[in-house]
Amino acid sequence: GYDCAVRVGDMPDSSLVSVRMADNRRLCVATPAYLARHGTPQTPADLARFHCLALSSDASQTRGWAFKTGADEVVYLKPAGPLDCSDGQVLHDWCLAGYGIAWRSTWEVESEIAAGKLVAVLEDYAAPPNGIYAVFPQRKHLPLRVRLWIDFLKESYGLPEFWKKLLK
Repeated sequence: GYDCAVRVGDMPDSSLVSVRMADNRRLCVATPAYLARHGTPQTPADLARFHCLALSSDASQTRGWAFKTGADEVVYLKPAGPLDCSDGQVLHDWCLAGYGIAWRSTWEVESEIAAGKLVAVLEDYAAPPNGIYAVFPQRKHLPLRVRLWIDFLKESYGLPEFWKKLLK
């Protein structure tokens, strides 16, 4: 019943066809005030001592937060804290209010980082980016309108300027 959808995050095995349109890099971020009160984690394992703001498992991040630990090794941690929710905007607002550390997409937080409202932590452990995909039912003959829409999305999402304009 649909022609095309957009998915943030790598695709599990599925009968859907996907086209990668852009990278989605994630960062751990917190307010300067939160870090001044609680300190700054130096390794992903340190997150166990901090209030981490997580999306509930029903919403996203079901494997946890991804961190690079070696040349090609990625580990997933499920940090805990006193707050979790299923709404990314609420989680973003909590982070800006200084309630803890959040794991957010770069495009969601780069303007706040540039303005000094948020600080990226654990950047040396940032995992390789996952993707933003156009997904659609497997078909031999994709309608022209869908192919053109996917081309438009790929061209737009692939430009860093797109994400900066989106968040202003």
